[in-house]
Amino acid sequence: MKTALSKISLYLTFISIFLLSACTEESMNKWSRQADNLLGKDLRVSYVDGGKVVKSWTVKDGKITTGRDDQGRAIGYYYFWSVETGYVQLPIERTLIEEIK
Repeated sequence: MKTALSKISLYLTFISIFLLSACTEESMNKWSRQADNLLGKDLRVSYVDGGKVVKSWTVKDGKITTGRDDQGRAIGYYYFWSVETGYVQLPIERTLIEEIK
C-alpha cells in the first residue's frame, strides 16, 4: 500500500511539473504574439519632436519591436539596432517609421 501511494505521489509530481512548465511556455507565447514586429525590411526610423524630425536612423534588413497592451495598441518604446549607432530605444508616440525602397 505504501509503495502504491509513493508511485501515485510521484506521478502527481511529474504531472504538476509538466503542467507548470506548459503554463510558463504559454505565457511566453502570449507575449511574443502581442509583440509588434517589422521584420526583414530596410527602414528609416525618425525621432519627431514638435512636428520636426530631430534625428533619423537606418535599419537594414532588420527588426523593430514593441509591446502591445490588451487592446492591441502599441505601448512604451520601439527597440531596434541601427546602422549608425547600434541599439536605439525611442518612445512610440514620437517615432516615425518609413520603409526604404
